[in-house]
Amino acid sequence: MKVKIVSGWSGPGGSTTVFVNLTNYFNSKGLDCTFYGPQDWHMNRCKSSKLSELKLEKDDVLICHYLNFAQRPEVKKVLFACHEKWWFDFSKVRTFWDKAIFLHEEHRNYHSAYQGPSTIIPNIKEELHSNDKSDLDLVAGVIGAIEDRKQTHISIERAIEDGCKQVFLFGNIQDPSYYDKKVKPLLADGKVIHTGYADSKQEMYDSVGRVYHSSKGEVACLVKDECFSTGTKFFGNEETDNTVSELTNEEIFSLWQEEIL
Repeated sequence: MKVKIVSGWSGPGGSTTVFVNLTNYFNSKGLDCTFYGPQDWHMNRCKSSKLSELKLEKDDVLICHYLNFAQRPEVKKVLFACHEKWWFDFSKVRTFWDKAIFLHEEHRNYHSAYQGPSTIIPNIKEELHSNDKSDLDLVAGVIGAIEDRKQTHISIERAIEDGCKQVFLFGNIQDPSYYDKKVKPLLADGKVIHTGYADSKQEMYDSVGRVYHSSKGEVACLVKDECFSTGTKFFGNEETDNTVSELTNEEIFSLWQEEIL
């Protein structure tokens, strides 16, 4: 049996990070797992391949995300891992999976139009730790793709209004037009610095004392989880009210085993 994670998006972002972590954790536990996606970003971060190279076998377990199949693939089991809200309403997709996987109860309630089999499995947590941040309280981070949905400019403005002396933007420019109109003007005085995507999350969180998040749509905010792990103050909004899961990675893995085996 092989586990194959197939996603319609494998560029930089929260869902890609989650599936990279899941792939690595599965393989560390002896489950042969490969992550397939259309972009290249995931390729050197886990056992991976391009989506175009996907070949299915009858004893495969397929974990699908952000894509559609015209019919159920002829494999052992098909699970649909939902990580979205309004920007991918899978309740309108013709069901090709055996069970849907949500991240928490509020997430499942949001997709209440879907009445098929489902369960809840939180995200695997990365190994991050807390360091002394006593001198960093007024150094802020804004983490995530720079685009309208993330409302990057609102997070910057909130940080500045709270008296932050430095604001670092950790993320790639996903929407150049939005960046030019809303974000770039805020960089003029040098207080706000765009550093780009941070490969080392530990170093990123060690460099800031607080993080602002103002997204229009979040499911289980990965940044909030990481702030919790690193002792970083988190300033979110109503979209990030979800409770941080207290399950260990071993307990989360056991939930996946129940669905896969």
